[in-house]
Amino acid sequence: MTKKIYFITQAKGGSGKSVLAFMLAEKYTEAAILDLDDATTTTMKQLAYRKPVKVSFLDPTTKRIDRGAFNGLFESIIESTKTLFIADLGASVAEQLPKYFAMNGVELVREILEANDIQLQLVCVVGGGNIFRATMEYLTELVECTKGQLELTVATNGFYPCSPDQGATLQEYIEEHNLSRITFDLVKDKGEIALRTVENVLKDGSGISGLSPFAAIYFKKPIEELNL
Repeated sequence: MTKKIYFITQAKGGSGKSVLAFMLAEKYTEAAILDLDDATTTTMKQLAYRKPVKVSFLDPTTKRIDRGAFNGLFESIIESTKTLFIADLGASVAEQLPKYFAMNGVELVREILEANDIQLQLVCVVGGGNIFRATMEYLTELVECTKGQLELTVATNGFYPCSPDQGATLQEYIEEHNLSRITFDLVKDKGEIALRTVENVLKDGSGISGLSPFAAIYFKKPIEELNL
């Protein structure tokens, strides 16, 4: 049985990785949630009701990825009865991910994953405005280190819309490298009440199942439309 794991990744902090992880967790209620963030506890708090599994990958001394720990994650997935995993990579772990692929050889990583029926999909969050340059630099690094060996999807965060020039640059890059693309935006209604409602739900860590119908309406359509 094939097992699927989403790596939500971006080295730029505050780009929306944890929001996307929250949306995926609400869309796929059967998934196991993994928190691969060594610096913050955002996912642990936002998805507390799903009991995320905290996994530490950075060596406390060198601040580099511990290859043994990373390999151990994949081994645990092989042994698990779950078939779907959503992993939120914190900025510090995301920064080291290209180095992990370089050290191990991305071709070998792909071969091992395929041999064990694991489908790894990297989901790189990109935003416009003042985070465009940093998020694009990381996307470029990720594309270069994976060499087309792993499935890579660009997830544009609608909360940080691209300018026309940024949008054209991003689309040209996506087409040049044959990448897939999705857009997510948990708060399409940017009014004060909607923003406050969403913020409170994320802080509460109980998900949307217990919300009133009119509070849940802010979440349901963006989550249903999430094409991932």
